[in-house]
Amino acid sequence: MPVERQRIYLAYGSNLHPRRLEARIGAVELLGVVTLPGWMMRFDKRGGDGSAKANLHAAPGSDRIARAAAYRVRSEQVGRLDVFEGCGRGYETMLMTIRVAGKERSAFTYLTPSQWVSRDLLPFDWYVDLIVGGARFHGFDQAYVREISQHDACEDPDHERARRELTEMNLPLRAHYKR
Repeated sequence: MPVERQRIYLAYGSNLHPRRLEARIGAVELLGVVTLPGWMMRFDKRGGDGSAKANLHAAPGSDRIARAAAYRVRSEQVGRLDVFEGCGRGYETMLMTIRVAGKERSAFTYLTPSQWVSRDLLPFDWYVDLIVGGARFHGFDQAYVREISQHDACEDPDHERARRELTEMNLPLRAHYKR
């Protein structure tokens, strides 16, 4: 019987919560949470829907720290994840060495090349709520969660999408999406 190839995926944005990730690619195994010193998360990836998406940036020599979750995924799931993440159309795969469960491991994540970065866009508020929900699920420290939750965001004109995304995650709807 062939050995199934597995990889470690480092999620920091809307895939942070396992429910969201599993809805996209099927069952995954959470290996643990990861601290990334010298990295920071920003909302500056130009999304296809006209909003900003999460992106990691190296911040060497700073006191910045990003947080993420490490998931074990099967090889065939990586292809499906590439489609959801727009690999080659906004995000590129990057390999990183991380420390999870006391061991150094090789993991992949998605980062945005400079041509897809925009400082002129805001994330949709529901998208920020998805990331906050994942951060709370993993027990990230309150300061980190607060920084994400207080980021400027805008209302999605597609209320049905916002309702669907938040309802699937069992997250509360903002008042403007209840109408």
